[in-house]
Amino acid sequence: MFKKLVTVLVVSFALVGCGEGLPKIDASSKSAFQASMKEISATLQGEDEDNFNRAIIGVVVAASFQVGNDEDKIQQILKEKLNGKTAKEIIEEYGKNNP
Repeated sequence: MFKKLVTVLVVSFALVGCGEGLPKIDASSKSAFQASMKEISATLQGEDEDNFNRAIIGVVVAASFQVGNDEDKIQQILKEKLNGKTAKEIIEEYGKNNP
């Protein structure tokens, strides 16, 4: 299950384009989460893209260590930590040197 979630995130990161905007994570459902990740990824480039990717992966890995491979619990943690946040907020809270 964890592998599926990571795969979805990696695919979302591959869809990065250019542009500006402040879309937010919608973690109300798995499909909404995936769509909002694609939307956010499409607005990032360069260092912002790298920092966002690292921050998201860090949150996913930390969640999986916390609850194991329980996909529902991982989704709940992601919802609690990421829902309603912009890429900038996620980078500031979970990026670079933050745990």
